[in-house]
Amino acid sequence: MDEILEKLLDTILRQKDVKAHFQPIVHLQTRQIYGYEGLTRGPVNTVLHSPTQLFEVATRAGRLAELDLLCRETVIKRFAQVGLPGRLFINVDPYSLIHEHFREGQTLEFIKQAGLNPSQVIIELTETHPVEDMHLMQQAMKHYRQMGFRVALDDLGAGYAGLKLWSEIRPDIVKIDRHFIQGVDQDRTKQQFVSSILKTATALGCRVITEGVETVQEYATLRKIGVEMVQGYYFCRPVEVPPLTIPSQLFRKEDRNVEEVEFQTVEILLKPAVSVQANTKVLQVGDLFTSMPDLESIVVEHDSEVLGLILRKDFMNIYASLYGKELYGKLPILRFINRNIMRMEKKLSLEEASYRMTTSLDIYTEEFIILDNCCLAGRGLLIDLLHEITKLQVNRARHANPLTMLPGNVPIQRKLQQLIRQSVPFVVCYFDIDHFKPFNDFFGFGRGDKVLRFVSELLVANVEDPDDFIGHIGGDDFVAIFRSTGWRSIVQRILEQFDESVGGLYNGHIGSIITARDREGKERQYGKMTLSVGAVVANLSESQCHIDLSEAAAIAKHHAKDIKGSSLYIYELEDTHETAFV
Repeated sequence: MDEILEKLLDTILRQKDVKAHFQPIVHLQTRQIYGYEGLTRGPVNTVLHSPTQLFEVATRAGRLAELDLLCRETVIKRFAQVGLPGRLFINVDPYSLIHEHFREGQTLEFIKQAGLNPSQVIIELTETHPVEDMHLMQQAMKHYRQMGFRVALDDLGAGYAGLKLWSEIRPDIVKIDRHFIQGVDQDRTKQQFVSSILKTATALGCRVITEGVETVQEYATLRKIGVEMVQGYYFCRPVEVPPLTIPSQLFRKEDRNVEEVEFQTVEILLKPAVSVQANTKVLQVGDLFTSMPDLESIVVEHDSEVLGLILRKDFMNIYASLYGKELYGKLPILRFINRNIMRMEKKLSLEEASYRMTTSLDIYTEEFIILDNCCLAGRGLLIDLLHEITKLQVNRARHANPLTMLPGNVPIQRKLQQLIRQSVPFVVCYFDIDHFKPFNDFFGFGRGDKVLRFVSELLVANVEDPDDFIGHIGGDDFVAIFRSTGWRSIVQRILEQFDESVGGLYNGHIGSIITARDREGKERQYGKMTLSVGAVVANLSESQCHIDLSEAAAIAKHHAKDIKGSSLYIYELEDTHETAFV
């Protein structure tokens, strides 16, 4: 059987009988196609039509390098013939790079023959075999970069040493394996994995693509997590002639109007930037720096895509050196780019920008590039970001409860007004501690403060979704505003944890029974504290904003307090339906 397959493989290689297919990679923010992954198929109606089978036979036959080269040639030629826009992702097996028949420079020849630019092509490292010589891999990737290519690491999380390759090679892009995307909408562990990869990529100045997106639920979950680019059957299967645009109905309708969100964004830090194209000669860049003494950096673009920065200090050390102009002057500036820089959309919140900058590893942070829908808008300075963050924190502290540091009445009201303007459904939960005043009178303010901090910590630990909001109205009154689903189970969990732990705050006082004066000055006995929650389910339009949600929540809370023990009382504003849960 192997002999028959090897003969078929030999025929395929001699006749160059492979077909190119392309699958679009979609940028979620711009809703446009960022590029296409080039894939190949063997002859139709043969056992080697499947690319997996085709490459396995080539590997056993010792002809992987030949097949790999043929696939590259076919994909590049077809990409140019169809006239596809954006970037071309070419799969490269690491094993072929160290194969004895591998010859450097042939990919660049194919690209030049097709009339393409190396900056349009991204070498996608597909890890299907153990790579023992990491140094050789680093040298190979360095070689590709010097020719103007960018590097992507494919199937992160699925290979033999994906994370090690990532840390050693420092690719421009990583692609998360489809295993972590399938069912991601129902798997909290997978969501956390994707989120951690995004944070690591941000710290390393790397972009992320998620593969294998097949359902609208998976797409919606990834978009919520913050994934920048996706690829999968949900948008398009690999085809010989792929689409140039993605139908608008495939994108989930926006839940909110970004312009209405009340937070400061990176846009307030925007400063003008000088930019050049990737094919600009080193000599021209040198003239720019020489003629503009205050210019500290230049942005390098390919068409409208930002590739990185040229930093004055690093550039002039080379350019102004002995024979620097003669050696490098006629070379394209692409070879001298600093790619380890931060890129941020202008609508990104200052807090998120600060987090990204302060958690960055081995990345240039004195300045960063600001984008407008992935196109260059300008640049920002770290010192300006820190200044604005300090002002924001001071302002927030002014409106925060001094004991729990949770947002107070002003930000609570702003949040409610914002949600009403956006005409989105939400739930307001008003938390009140039963028998708190007697406890506070009996044990003193110090122990009472411990109770308030305990409740605030319960809320913070359980209300984790970034779309949700927690506030401290004052005294023993707290509020949680939910946009996320599953809020009932969250509240029930808080009630259970309160009941399980509150006894410890009595420090062994017998039966948790205390004697204190009521509001009329009479002494009476009080049992252990409980927690009452009044929930208002709101689905309001802006025309209904006259409704006082705080008052409605207070009414619901009082109904909850009429129920014995810790309880949840639900009042649905839309149809005035009321439900009580103990």
